[in-house]
Amino acid sequence: MANNLFDDFNADLATNGRYYFEEKSEAVSDQLSGGIRVEAKLKYALEKLTFNGEIFTNWDSMDNARRYTDIRKANVYFSNSKITLGAGVDTFFWGVSESINVVNVLNQSDLRESLDGKVKLGQTFISMSHPFSNGEFSIYFLPEFRPIDFPERPAFGLPVSEKNVYENNEKEGGFATRALFYFSDYEFAVSYFEGTRRSPILIPQVNLKELLPYYIQTKNVLLDGVYLADDFTLKLEAKFGKERESAFTTSNIGIEYPSYILEDYIDEIIFIAEYVFDDRGITAETHGQNDIFIGAKFDFGETNQGNIRFLYSYDLDNKGQYLELNYQYRLSDYVRYKFKFISVLDSSPEDQRLHALRKEEFVKLSIHYAF
Repeated sequence: MANNLFDDFNADLATNGRYYFEEKSEAVSDQLSGGIRVEAKLKYALEKLTFNGEIFTNWDSMDNARRYTDIRKANVYFSNSKITLGAGVDTFFWGVSESINVVNVLNQSDLRESLDGKVKLGQTFISMSHPFSNGEFSIYFLPEFRPIDFPERPAFGLPVSEKNVYENNEKEGGFATRALFYFSDYEFAVSYFEGTRRSPILIPQVNLKELLPYYIQTKNVLLDGVYLADDFTLKLEAKFGKERESAFTTSNIGIEYPSYILEDYIDEIIFIAEYVFDDRGITAETHGQNDIFIGAKFDFGETNQGNIRFLYSYDLDNKGQYLELNYQYRLSDYVRYKFKFISVLDSSPEDQRLHALRKEEFVKLSIHYAF
C-alpha cells in the first residue's frame, strides 16, 4: 500500500551491539550495549512539487543519550526550469574527501550514530537555487541552531555537560551561499557560510569534573572540488575564515588511485591518501590538524555483495595514530550486516581531541533488514 501512496518508500530495521575494549572510562562504565534502530524514507511528487520525509529512531540498552528520534527530512521543493525553492528540514552534504569533510558545515553532526561526523541531524532551512548552463547557484537561510547531544560513550575523558554556552549569547543557524560548477573533468564549488559553528570547544570545568560545550560564531569561505584524470582523482576541500577575531585556514588535499593488483579476486581497489591541515590549534573542529590519512576501499563478491573501507591517520606534530575499519556484506536483497572498528593506536596530550578518545576503542556490529 505504501508504494501506492508514495513514489518511493523504503525502511531499514536494524539491531546492533557495541563492545568497548576498556571496561571502564573516566566517565561511564558500560562496556557492552545493544540496540534497535529504525530508519524510514519517503518521497512524493505532485506536478512541480516534491515532498521528502526521513525519520530516524534509535534505542540503546545502556546509553540514555542514544534513545532518541530525529527528523532528518520533512521538506517540500518547488522546481521549474529557472528556479528551485525549498523549505522544511533537510540534510545537506558538501565535500569530496574520504576522511574529514572540512566544508560540510550546514548540518549538525549526529555523534550518537557516528563518531566521524559524517552522519548528520536534520536542519531547518529555506533555500533558493538557480541552475545555469554549467552549474547552479544556491542561497540558504538556516533559522535554527541545534547543539550536539553527546553520547555517554565514546567518552571525551570527562562527562559533557548538558548546559551549552554561546559566544555573545548568539545561536543562530546562519546563512550560506554556494556556486557549483562543472567543466569537462572538473567539478568545484565556492561557498560562504556565516553563523554558529557546529562543533563546540569543550572547556574543562575542573570543579564540576565535566566538559562545557562552548559554541562560537564563525565566518567561512569554502572551496571544494574534484579533478577526474584518466588514472587518478584529485580532491580538495579548503576553508578560510574568522573566529574569535582571528583568521584561520583548514584544508584537506587528497588523491585516489585505482589499482587492479588483485583483479582475480577484486575488480578494483581504490587507494586513498589525504593531508588535513588546521591552524586553529586547540580550537580546531577535528583531530586532523597536521595529519596524513591513508587507506583503501573496494567492493567484492560476484555482484559486489560486500565492501570494505579502512583509514589510518598519523599526526605529524604529535605522532598520534588513529584507525577505522568498516565492513559491509549483503546476504540477500533484504538482509545485510555491518561491522565497524575504531581505535586510537597512539596519542599525545597535546592532541586534545584524539587523546580524549584513547580509552574508547570499540567494535560495532549491526544486522539490517531493508525493504
